[in-house]
Amino acid sequence: MSQRPVARQVTMDEVAAEAKVSRATVSRVLSDSAGVQEETRRRVLGAINRLGYVPNLMAQSLATRSSPVVGLLLRNPRKPVYGLLHGEVQDRADEVGLELITVVPSSSPGVRNERRALHKLLGLRVGGLLIATGVSRTEDLAQFLGVVPVVAVGRPECHDEIHGISYDEPAHGRMIAEAVLAHGHRRVCVIAPAESVSVSESQRAEAMITTLAEAGARPERLPVVRSAPRDGCVEAVELVRRREVSCVCLPSDERALAFLAAAERAGLVVPHDVSVTGVDGITAGLDLVGLATIRLPVATVAEQAVRLMAEQVHGAGAPVEHHAHRGTFLPGRSLAAPPQHAEP
Repeated sequence: MSQRPVARQVTMDEVAAEAKVSRATVSRVLSDSAGVQEETRRRVLGAINRLGYVPNLMAQSLATRSSPVVGLLLRNPRKPVYGLLHGEVQDRADEVGLELITVVPSSSPGVRNERRALHKLLGLRVGGLLIATGVSRTEDLAQFLGVVPVVAVGRPECHDEIHGISYDEPAHGRMIAEAVLAHGHRRVCVIAPAESVSVSESQRAEAMITTLAEAGARPERLPVVRSAPRDGCVEAVELVRRREVSCVCLPSDERALAFLAAAERAGLVVPHDVSVTGVDGITAGLDLVGLATIRLPVATVAEQAVRLMAEQVHGAGAPVEHHAHRGTFLPGRSLAAPPQHAEP
């Protein structure tokens, strides 16, 4: 069997010859520069379509010393909140004329994999970095500030040279705790991931614990040091079965759904035996489950982050901004008054 020949890549010179213009004119059309007559622009675009020419965005960036190509480091698109964020960032980038290259670190958790992904994006000569992960450390991002602008998206960031457009995670933790207290719970289990697992989840959990304790409740911290959603679920179920807690607060909907599954396997009925809360509000079908949660303002965060990046890439510049956006509490059906046997 004969091998299929490899398709040859069309060059800019061939486009110029087809359109009967100079190579420089083709370049100006591709960069959407002013000063090109409309009839000439149509001829060039027609030649591009007929020949199937694919512009080399990286080469254009090097030639113009600026880049409309922006890199997005995305934690895990398999998680609904990151998948939605990816789509929103892509849509907003299209609107402001940015090309987006997305890199996802390997599935093995850890700072090293994210650092490797950052270097991969810089190797592609991107003109800016959008960081949508809660694992990369600020010091790892700061070293790139002299190379490209950096905007943290959906993660807490306080560095005075890194733009940070995030969710107000401490507020989300307080909102959950206040709702739990309002329903009468005083003995509450909180699944508390380490910062190395997720900065966002850690901040939510710590705010829950602090708010509960300050109100005179007795929060039971269950530390977890891995990202697996089921971590801590067995221990939390056991606390419920021993009637030591009447509510379990989890720092993400994914973890909350894992706990609901564990509770069902143990014969527990939600919310009759135990109340359950999460945070994210993104997962499809949550209304059917009736999970009490916080819906994160993903679209708002994506829009503001991309706008800031566009200003940096297009040379407008702007003072460093840090904004934390608060989500919306969704009451659901999984949060109710404690069972009658619960201790005060």
